[in-house]
Amino acid sequence: MGLRDAWIEKRTAAMNGGERNFSQMHYARRGVITEEMEFVAGREKLQPELVRSEVARGRAIIPANIHHRNLEPMGIGVAFRCKINANIGNSATTSNVSEELEKLHRAVHYGSDTVMDLSTGGDIPAIRKEIINASPVPIGTVPIYEAISRVRRPEDLTIELMLEVIEEQAEQGVDYMTIHRRPARIVAASPQSHHGNRQPRRCAPRAMDEFPQETKFSLREFRSHLQDFPEARCQLLARRRTAPRLPRRRER
Repeated sequence: MGLRDAWIEKRTAAMNGGERNFSQMHYARRGVITEEMEFVAGREKLQPELVRSEVARGRAIIPANIHHRNLEPMGIGVAFRCKINANIGNSATTSNVSEELEKLHRAVHYGSDTVMDLSTGGDIPAIRKEIINASPVPIGTVPIYEAISRVRRPEDLTIELMLEVIEEQAEQGVDYMTIHRRPARIVAASPQSHHGNRQPRRCAPRAMDEFPQETKFSLREFRSHLQDFPEARCQLLARRRTAPRLPRRRER
């Protein structure tokens, strides 16, 4: 039996055929401290009520899919310790479940708090299923990778297919996902550029006026929030080529 079997079965019975919302934020905003919150509180050495409050406010998350029963819950947020993620996954030329499980084992053994399955080829659902079943840490994905593998051309990708992949991965037990806004042309163009003499396509920076109105508002709002979070602003600046580099540590 998985660690969370009894917890989830109790909540399922309490639903009694009603609204099936099992998210940690749903319970937190109703004032309920779940077993996952208590587990996280123990790991973080915090009071369970503080964990619930942080989740309810949207300042923390507990990625815990109800279909990932053997998960050992962990929290990510400003009140919690810093977390580390590791990326694993196969490619179209290399597809081996045992190798991915070995990567998972090593990632968890050396301290990764979460793991992302970035598989792009082979039997992606089967590989992901084995990873989820074997993982005590949250498993994340980038759904566009699997969606692209299901079409012959990037232009064939549809929102219906994308939503279908997201739903299937959620039902399988994926705990968190990275969703790209306009990924098809960017992600899919690169592999196909190796056929023939075409060169890889590069994405030129876009001016703010080229974005839709709702996107422009989101970008401006995001930038304004950065002023209130110096750490986040530093992380963003670190991605720019013009960002100053830290001096190298001298060898003793």
